[in-house]
Order: sequence, then structure tokens, then C-alpha cells
Amino acid sequence: MAQAFTIVMLLLQFAALLTAGLYLWDTERGIVAIIAMYGAYVLFYTVCTLLQRLAIIATVITTYVVLKATCCGDSSLEAFQNIAFLVIFIFSMTCSLWIQEHLSHVSHFEQCSANECLNQIKAAKSLGAQLLTNMLPSHVVDLVRDGVSPIAETYDAVTILFTDIKGFTKFSTSISPRKLCHVLNSMYSNFDEIISMWELHKVEIIGDAYWVSAGCPAKPCLQAGADDESAPSKTTDLQKERAEFAMRAVEVGLALLRALTSVCDDVSLQMRVGIHTGSVVAGVVGKNGPRYHLFGMTVGYAQKMESSGIPGRVQISDVTHTLLEAGGHAYDYEERTVDMEPEEPPVRTWLVNKSNARKAIHIHKKLMEERCRQLS
Repeated sequence: MAQAFTIVMLLLQFAALLTAGLYLWDTERGIVAIIAMYGAYVLFYTVCTLLQRLAIIATVITTYVVLKATCCGDSSLEAFQNIAFLVIFIFSMTCSLWIQEHLSHVSHFEQCSANECLNQIKAAKSLGAQLLTNMLPSHVVDLVRDGVSPIAETYDAVTILFTDIKGFTKFSTSISPRKLCHVLNSMYSNFDEIISMWELHKVEIIGDAYWVSAGCPAKPCLQAGADDESAPSKTTDLQKERAEFAMRAVEVGLALLRALTSVCDDVSLQMRVGIHTGSVVAGVVGKNGPRYHLFGMTVGYAQKMESSGIPGRVQISDVTHTLLEAGGHAYDYEERTVDMEPEEPPVRTWLVNKSNARKAIHIHKKLMEERCRQLS
């Protein structure tokens, strides 16, 4: 619609110019000059396509030829010279304009291509940064980007949680691999949401085993040093937070037991959960697909807590039990003794019977408020 309106407007402008030229300049060269200038004006009127502009100019020249033949009645040499001049002038203008517009289109296309490549690079970098953030703690991501290696950090009183599913091997052979993948995806996605709600760190998934740490990586305020005057207060706060992390691990273990039954209706599948607290060394392992792993005797002891546990129950070590009691996080326990090593005396462990719901709700509410505050 806009192009049609523009074409009509240009033709009306030519009619007005031609009429004014015939009355004002009653000379051949004046009319030819008007047509040449008008042709140049139309060529640079880029609202229309180049073909449309050439069609308008062709109409103008045809009109001039018709008027010349009607008025003069014969074909004079001057008339042919004027027409040839107009054709050559318009042709040269058209060629230069076409080259200019072509180069402009090429430049615009290259600019769009370059912008698209830059956007793809930015998107790839953003995706890579997001993947790295999902794989590693935030404070470690900056060290990896800066090329710091090796990365090893020592943490005290970290609570480690291990899970294992009894009957999983038999269950996995009874269903198709595609169905098994669907079940594992639903189960671990549910587990990830639980861990995220309690702000714990998923270390690794090993087959049907789930490995979680509470208190490692620690919060930035716990990694910073304190002056002598505030040292006692800092120590008390640190002990309280370690006990709270141990409680979070217990609550997560109980939540994982409940989540298993919601994602898989096979009653033969039962989960064992083992929890232990102690010192660990945390570090980044590998360059391609680096992982944040925990090392130390605490990790092996937590695995033994799981392997010696009872299906469908959460078993905690005596160290974790003492930490929970000292922090005021009381549970309904069931004491038992377990033979951890063949030549070692039995050790005391504790089975957690049920969740400390009131305390858990209070801590969970505090975590949600802190998360909302960070997002705002």
C-alpha cells in the first residue's frame, strides 16, 4: 500500500514539474534537464524497489517521447540526442546506485551475521558458565576460571550422607533400559529438589548411590577469619551451624526415604541412609568436566554407615549423634551396635525413628526467607 501510494505521488510530481517546465521554460534543454533531475530524484527515493523506480523513469521518458512526437510531428536529430542523453544518464545513475545499494546490503548482512555469531558466542559462554556453576561451588568456579590448580580445601565437622537402594540390581533387570532411565531421572530429580530446598551440596551419583555433603562447601562467613575479640562468639556460632548442618542432613535423609516411595511403587526397593560427621579435604578433580570431590576417612566411614544400615532407615554415627545433641536438635533415636571391621570392636550407632518436624519447619522457613532476600 505504501509503495503504491509512493508511485502515484511520484507520477503526480512529474506531471506538475512537466507542466511548470512547459510554461516557464519553453526550451528543449530545460525540459530535458527537468526530466534528468527528476530521474535522479526518483532513483534515490528508496521507498520503492529499484525495478519500480526504473519503471517510473521509463514511463517519464516514454511520456517525453510521446509529447515530442505529438508536438513536433517529426523525428529530429536533437530529439534523438536528448533521448539518448536521458537513457545514458539514467543508466549510469542506476548502475552506481545499484552498486551502492548492493554494497549496503552486503555490509548489513555481514553485520547481522557478525552480531549473530557474537550472540551465539555469548550464549555458549553463558551456558558453559551455568554448567560449571551447576558442577562446582560458586567460590570454586572463579578459581577454576583463573587457572588455579590444584584446588584443595580442608573442612572440619562436615556431615556426609550416603544412600543406597536395596534390590535395585534385581529391579533394573526386570524392566527395559528406557524405563530404568525414566525411573532414575524421576528419582534423582526429586532428590535434587530436596537437597536444593535444604541448601546442601550433591557431591556425586554413583549408580543407585547418592552422595551429599552438609557444611562443605561452607558459607563465606565461615571461611573468613575473625579477630581475637570476636573469636569466642565465632566459635559458638560455628558449632551451632555445624549442628544445624547435621540436622539438615538427617532431615534430607528422611525426606529421601519418603521420596523413593513416591517415584517408584515397587515395594522391593528400599533405601539405606548412612550419615557421619568429620573432617574432609575438598578439591577439584580433572580438567575436562571437573568435579568437586571430598576425600578423607570421614567419607569412607559414612559409606560404612550406609552399608551397615537397615533398609528404610536412617543410621547416624555416634559423632553425628553427639553433635546433634550438643546443638539442641533432639530426635527419637534407636541405639544399636554395629561391627564395622572384622577385627575391630563393635561401634555404637543410632537409627532415627522420625523427623524433628517443629525444628525442621523453623529452619526450613529461615532458609526460604534467606533465599528470598538474596533473590530480591
